[in-house]
Amino acid sequence: MSQPPYPPVPPPDPQQPGGFPGQQPPQYGQQPPPPPQYGQQPPQQPPYGQQPPPQPQYGQAPPPPPGGPQYGDAGTYPGAPDPQGAPYDSGKVDVGTAFSWAFGKFKNNVGAMILPGLAVFLLLAVFLALAIFGTALFSSTETTDLGGGYTYETTTLGTGGLILMILLYVLLYIGLIYIQASIISGAVRVANGEPVTAKSFLTPIRFGPVIGTAILVGIIVGVGTALCVIPGIIAMFFLMFAVVATIDKGLSPVDAMKASFELTKSKVGDSILTLLVTYAIHLVGALVCYVGLIVAAPVAQLFLVHCWRRLNGAPIAPADPS
Repeated sequence: MSQPPYPPVPPPDPQQPGGFPGQQPPQYGQQPPPPPQYGQQPPQQPPYGQQPPPQPQYGQAPPPPPGGPQYGDAGTYPGAPDPQGAPYDSGKVDVGTAFSWAFGKFKNNVGAMILPGLAVFLLLAVFLALAIFGTALFSSTETTDLGGGYTYETTTLGTGGLILMILLYVLLYIGLIYIQASIISGAVRVANGEPVTAKSFLTPIRFGPVIGTAILVGIIVGVGTALCVIPGIIAMFFLMFAVVATIDKGLSPVDAMKASFELTKSKVGDSILTLLVTYAIHLVGALVCYVGLIVAAPVAQLFLVHCWRRLNGAPIAPADPS
């Protein structure tokens, strides 16, 4: 007697809700699975003790394969837009876009962003008052008779006055670094999409490392400037993003200077454009009797942070509606 060409179909199991071994009962509203065709193996039953895979609900997409990215996740494919702002892979500076973004953020948050500029004027006023007081307190004046009714007065600042002036200049330098770090920190918070408050532009991020970075950059640029000026300009160019990197990436002073150097070296044209526009914004503010710096300083730092993020391909908060 010859063997059948196909394996036999098992008879229906009356104890099984689906009618065949290994079949699961249908969910509510779900059509029962069709019985296997002639010669087709019935569905396999999961091993003993293992739960069968859950059935998808009505209108729900099947689960993704293990370890695979889910559809619609940001960054799962090249050029995927970040939900908070610009694409990650831009890498180019658009001066018009960056300035429009910076000025729009300032215009819509002018109350909080002018506070650092007002703090600079207050700091300079205190410094000037203490300098005048120290000069009057620790100086001595000698009068020399030149004959013919002419006299010549010489004012000499004593040791106490010199010490006081050195301390005042150190405090002024630290205060200016504090305000600059506060402005850059505020610009970074704006780029992150955080709400802008008065504290945003008056509280620096990582002020200790920022002081270290600013001192190192100042020493390098100062030594370079003393060597025929050109080396100082070159150093200022390559280290233009050092303080921003210290705040935005949480780097140490040395690592922040390395990050600035590597970025400017790889993006020379865009970095030169960023530096020129940043200083042009400051220059325009300084020409208006320095009062314009109250506006120019935060706008310039917002522009700088926008370009820093763009050149790094990092996300940026969307521009405010005009």
